[in-house]
Amino acid sequence: MHISELDTPVMLVDLTVLEDNIRRLQEELTALGVAGRPHIKTHKIPAFGRKQLAAGAIGICCQKVGEAEVFAMAGFDNILIAYNIVGPSKTARLARLQHLTHAIAAVDSEETICGIAGAAAEDGVRVPLVVEIDAGGHRAGVQTAEEALALARRIADLPSLAFEGLMCYPTTDHVTPILLEAREQLTRAGLPPEIVSGGGTGAQRRARAAGLTEHRSGTYAYNDMNCVRNGNATLDQCAMQVLVTVVSTASPGWATVDGGSKTFTNDNVRANGHNGTVLEYPDVFLSRMNEEHGILSTEQSERRPKVGEKLRIVPNHACGTTNLHDYVAAHRNGTVEAIFPIAARGAIR
Repeated sequence: MHISELDTPVMLVDLTVLEDNIRRLQEELTALGVAGRPHIKTHKIPAFGRKQLAAGAIGICCQKVGEAEVFAMAGFDNILIAYNIVGPSKTARLARLQHLTHAIAAVDSEETICGIAGAAAEDGVRVPLVVEIDAGGHRAGVQTAEEALALARRIADLPSLAFEGLMCYPTTDHVTPILLEAREQLTRAGLPPEIVSGGGTGAQRRARAAGLTEHRSGTYAYNDMNCVRNGNATLDQCAMQVLVTVVSTASPGWATVDGGSKTFTNDNVRANGHNGTVLEYPDVFLSRMNEEHGILSTEQSERRPKVGEKLRIVPNHACGTTNLHDYVAAHRNGTVEAIFPIAARGAIR
């Protein structure tokens, strides 16, 4: 089947581009002497995670326990959950995961540490933890090397936990001196970190200066318009597009397609701006969205899409778009090779 025969809207992944993206980052990390731990939040598909492991990744990263459960059941045996896991339901699930895989969790408070420790003790397992350091975004993470050392000591004191190291997101100039100081203080205290984990597509360039042992990237596998604008990818390195059909051209200067905010994520939407690139018409772009309508601006283009025409749109943000779809059509040169369910779709708990 050719992609043009697919019903729309449907998410497409070009396998050749995907595999090349995976290869290029892994080669860059190998040259830097840093291990790769890709974040599966972008694709949420075990088959694509296996491609990343086959290229040389040491394990994977997940954002929620639910994602880790899906990938553990699929046989992945080294998983970092880069998130504070809080609440008895989630900590119990984290403890149970240890029976399936080596599942590391991130912490930045004594409350989180104690909650995980209690669940681990009750289940009779030992949970490995990394201490998160704030990279400057004030989303999560301790602020100083001294705070990181204090939490590491607390982890080491609890028999149901194991201190594994440090993490941040993304790897920034702000966090680099704190990571280096924390690593030095931990080593002096007899708690040398086995893992120093940074992340962010494009941030691998700071990995060596920050003393990282591993780097986490997610979006790089697909790339999107944000990556293109940031200089981290070219348009032809965007493996994921959404195939849509033009359903109306009745309004001059505009065309409407059958994919709106339930097809493309509202994350990073630009008001009356450029919310996605139409590959077939370089001067046409996704301007705004309602739930089931995507409105394309066509007034800058000499050629205009026609009703019934199918178009491929590269979205602003691949990761959020993934979570809106049940499956992807994986193809090479337009020929569909497989339909992959997005196994960890909706795994937000």
